Amino acid sequence: MHRAPLLVPSALALSLTLWAAAASAANFQITPISLPSGTKITGTIQTDGSTGPLSAANFTAWSITVRSTEALLYNPSQPGAPELTGVAVSADGRRLLVRRSPDGVADGGTLRFGSVWPLERYVTVATYAGYTAASGGQSSYVNGAQFEWQWFGDPSGGSHQVATAAAGSAVFRLIPVVYPSGTTLTGTITTDGGTGVISAANITDYRLKVQTVSEVTYLRTATSGNSSVLPNTNGVSSDGTQLLVARPGGYLGFGVPPAGSRRGEGAVLADFGPAAPSRGQAGYFNPFTLEYKPLKFSGKLYSVAQLIP
Repeated sequence: MHRAPLLVPSALALSLTLWAAAASAANFQITPISLPSGTKITGTIQTDGSTGPLSAANFTAWSITVRSTEALLYNPSQPGAPELTGVAVSADGRRLLVRRSPDGVADGGTLRFGSVWPLERYVTVATYAGYTAASGGQSSYVNGAQFEWQWFGDPSGGSHQVATAAAGSAVFRLIPVVYPSGTTLTGTITTDGGTGVISAANITDYRLKVQTVSEVTYLRTATSGNSSVLPNTNGVSSDGTQLLVARPGGYLGFGVPPAGSRRGEGAVLADFGPAAPSRGQAGYFNPFTLEYKPLKFSGKLYSVAQLIP
């Protein structure tokens, strides 16, 4: 009886098989990091699929977003005063209205709070004056170098409702304005209860909040990117399902390292280095900001990301 020969893979074939397995990319989802200020770090990391200890060369791609929020408050305790033209309370006392441009050329109304000069820190709930008349009005805010606007694109004529009040109440709650960045304008305006056209003298209180949103994304793909693995990174490993940072001594961060006069920035997913608290920290830094939160981890291997199935 003829027996088929037993096929034994050559050393080269076995090496190629092992290399292919190691070269299979692995994608990990970062455990979200929420900092005390409201800043949040999220994103994904790709490795070459290696397990055991990892070096910077094993990280092949990433997209890590740092999303920060800040509340800008406008109230009577701050410089400036209400600026009103063409603003009215409806006859039933339920709506706060700003007059639109009658024809897209002539000025309409304006409702603004804060200081325009010399300190520019104000919020315009709605305006149809000047160049905004032809564009259907806008809302905007300015806080020094921070500013943004939202065009309404309203038709000419009539009025734009900016707030509403409950029956019998003189406290008007703004209809939220959402700016392109995701920043929102909310708050209340209190009047003396009068109806019809009102002036600044009719405003007895205002409590407005501009919740700003800013984002930076540290990115690396196969062909481009704006960041690198931060140079302090060490003590990082993978067990095939998690990315792990060793305690003590471990560190994992992505961003732009300092170079010459350039100050660095980046997202630090875990820091158990000699300058960190003994139970670790994670956070974000740039030339103007430094914020960390304690990890309170007392084990040996801290998980910063999980494999995406």
